[in-house]
Amino acid sequence: MKKKLLLSILYFSPIFTTYAVDLFEAYQKALVFNADYLKAVATNDAGQENPNISRAAILPQVNANVTLSENYVSGAGMYAFYHQPIYGAQLNQVVFDFSKFSTYTRSKFSAQLSTLQLENARQQLMVDVAQAYFDVLYAEDVLLATQMTAKALEQQLIQAKEAFQVGTVPVVDVNDAQAAYDASMAQELQDENNLIYKKNIFRNLTGLNPDLIQPLQTDIELKLPVPQDSNLWAQMAESGNLNVKIANKQLVMAKQDISIARSGHLPTINLLAQYMYQDTGSIDNTNATSNQLQSIINVAGSPISSYTVGYVGLQLSVPIYSGGEVNAKTRQAAAIFESSQEQLTSVQRQTDQNIRNAYWNVANGVSFVQAQKAALKSAKTKVDSDKLGYQVGIRNSVNLVNAQKDYFQTFKEYQQSRYKYLLSEVQLQYLSGMIDERFLQQINANIKQ
Repeated sequence: MKKKLLLSILYFSPIFTTYAVDLFEAYQKALVFNADYLKAVATNDAGQENPNISRAAILPQVNANVTLSENYVSGAGMYAFYHQPIYGAQLNQVVFDFSKFSTYTRSKFSAQLSTLQLENARQQLMVDVAQAYFDVLYAEDVLLATQMTAKALEQQLIQAKEAFQVGTVPVVDVNDAQAAYDASMAQELQDENNLIYKKNIFRNLTGLNPDLIQPLQTDIELKLPVPQDSNLWAQMAESGNLNVKIANKQLVMAKQDISIARSGHLPTINLLAQYMYQDTGSIDNTNATSNQLQSIINVAGSPISSYTVGYVGLQLSVPIYSGGEVNAKTRQAAAIFESSQEQLTSVQRQTDQNIRNAYWNVANGVSFVQAQKAALKSAKTKVDSDKLGYQVGIRNSVNLVNAQKDYFQTFKEYQQSRYKYLLSEVQLQYLSGMIDERFLQQINANIKQ
């Protein structure tokens, strides 16, 4: 059915079906469908708990316990079996532990990193959806042009066969026409496969039926970047690009890891407190008299008596030697920090390169789209002229088919220039860190509603 629709389109005036899904709706669906983005959401939720986990290590640690034991005591010719409950509580409060405090600081950076990564995933999803959306449209345009070329070549083949039968052209013309037609059919199969491939990418990204997406407006909005200076855009990317921010945050965390590793040489101080209450034991079996038992129970601190013990103190722990582990971890952390520095430099340079390219793709894209539009108009005029010339006998079928092929090739290039311009706008905003839903709606205004 799709093929019949495309074949019904005129050579010089492509007509599209009305679809039901636009770019912004595709993005909104992807937010609740795309597994990679939903994974980023869950990963961020997990990352936001890091400060809570690290802070817990420097907050008071309180434990309570109850023990019920069966005991045996003997002496002075007597013995006793008894069970006795003991109640206790312990408090441990960090006073000084550089490693734990540094880990808490690092965990806050880690939570910030998770937030940046989630925002980057959301912005990247906008880019990916736009890329997939326009890829489907362009693949449809390519297939359309190939089908229309094949139709023209089929007509040329029919005419060549008819002319050969009446003896006005040699068989070589028929063979040439047949070869050209067969090649176009092979190309059509390839373009159909490519369209299926692009549609599957879009479907996997958004969960939507790619057959329902809407095409671009006949005329899209063409505007130069503001500001019109690639250096200014590069400066915006340096401070706003999320990949740069992520690399910066990873560098800060790597520096903190060095401090954490070195802290293995530092002492720690903890406040310790304990309270214990031993209840009176209950005799299960004994050879002692009641008076003997009573004399034991009434002695504070005796095994069967009830008594309370408690203490509060500071515990100082000084590391002396750990087999070189601390030094090794410090060297390892320093090497990772150096790696993070180089990673940041690499991201900054790549971002600078990409945003400058995106800037010029937008700046030059305005003129290029306009030039391709003029070329398409000229190609259409050429088709009309050759068609008229063919009707009056001053152009042959080869001239007409070549003009039609040129038109369809120009049509593909024109459509491609429009998609490339819009995607360059998206890339420019993403690389500068300024892309948002409002901007995506501006791009969506170029979609037929």
